[in-house]
Amino acid sequence: MQAALVLMIVLSTLLGAFSQKPHHCKSPPYLQGKLLVDFSEGRSVVYEQFYYDALEQRIRVILAGKEGEHDVFLDRILLYREKVYYDIIYHNKSCIKNSLDGAFVPIAIPPEAKHRAQVVLGSLSGPAQGLLVNNWVGFDPELKANYSLTFTEFGCIPIVNMYRIEGTGHFLLSFFDIVVGIEDPTVFIPPEFCSSKTLVEQRDGKAANFFNALLYA
Repeated sequence: MQAALVLMIVLSTLLGAFSQKPHHCKSPPYLQGKLLVDFSEGRSVVYEQFYYDALEQRIRVILAGKEGEHDVFLDRILLYREKVYYDIIYHNKSCIKNSLDGAFVPIAIPPEAKHRAQVVLGSLSGPAQGLLVNNWVGFDPELKANYSLTFTEFGCIPIVNMYRIEGTGHFLLSFFDIVVGIEDPTVFIPPEFCSSKTLVEQRDGKAANFFNALLYA
């Protein structure tokens, strides 16, 4: 009888949560996990690891794979406050430093975003078979982009974020295997071999916006 009462209380709490109007939740400032990015050029890139620091506006992405017959590897540290990014090259222990002109785009729900829908990804047929998420839409005047953002109801974890930038096209970011927090804070610090002797500075404008900064050459 006591167990049944506890179960009824839990179910009532969950139903009450589902019936409430979704609110602008606050996403964790530190995230790490895996990231898939679909670019407007028709390219898709899977990053085996990405690290995200909203407070200091830092991102690190790592990928390894093939494009056609060529092996591809990228380890890039993006420091938005310093307006630079580093490509780390391990085979000759060197680094390329480049300017980073794009504004930092937080992985978060903007205050002006409007709630569009609340849905369950998966199934409601049994416990732990579905994930409750909220979709938010709006327009970012700085990016000149319409966006559609999907975050979990509990934890405010990003799932899929899509941006359509005027005159450029769409960018789709899919997040998975997310861990809240940064296990190793030093991941945003270039390795010691990125000294002045091995550092090559460039200014070719490749990173004109947040999304292009994630795209390898």
